[in-house]
Amino acid sequence: MRRLLDAVVAKKLPAGVLHANHIRKVLEMNDREAIWLVERTWGRVREERSPEQETVVAAMAEAIRATPGDPVAGEGVFGRLCAQCHIIHGAGKAVGPDLTGNGRASFDQLLSNVFDPSLVIGPGYGVFTVVTTDGRNLTGLLVEDGEQRIVVRLAGGEEAAVPRREVKYVRASKLSMMPEGIEKLFDRKEIADLFAFLSLDKHPSDASARPIAGAPGWLGEWAARSGASGEAGRGAKTGR
Repeated sequence: MRRLLDAVVAKKLPAGVLHANHIRKVLEMNDREAIWLVERTWGRVREERSPEQETVVAAMAEAIRATPGDPVAGEGVFGRLCAQCHIIHGAGKAVGPDLTGNGRASFDQLLSNVFDPSLVIGPGYGVFTVVTTDGRNLTGLLVEDGEQRIVVRLAGGEEAAVPRREVKYVRASKLSMMPEGIEKLFDRKEIADLFAFLSLDKHPSDASARPIAGAPGWLGEWAARSGASGEAGRGAKTGR
């Protein structure tokens, strides 16, 4: 396990080769350096299991694999929900990680990040709640924590600055800023479309776009058809 961890840290292997259970095992080791490397690479990892969320992840994996999606339509789903906090292919808001190069090393990693978002919280993306003396609760990313003020980046990208004298207290959260329950906001076809979009390594308008590791077989068929016929490029003209 340690050799795999070292290879990931050295960027000889993609981070996706180690899933959450592997990382938990590293955290259970009596190896302070290994624990530090995990936190530096993945951020905070929830040590306890969440059977409820694991059930959701497994059910959604089965549903998505059984429901062919359309990456072009999925970009629209992304824009209606995810783009308020995430950037991908240059579009969206920079609150959470830029998904162009993060969180999509494999289909399993993507499933976990979407449906069990508090399992792994990346470095710099821990959530804080700032409670003010006048009763406001501001929850988001702590982008500035100085002697004169605290600045919180909220969902949607807006930043709220609070003078230090008006801060009652600051509380760190164990939960991700990304909410659970995404599966309840859209029907199964919309979710399949979203995952079709997210499971391509490039924008669907790029004829060279290919599925990420472990993606459903139907996405490979879509990529093959689109790459050969140019359908992805034509779809992008109406989809963006």
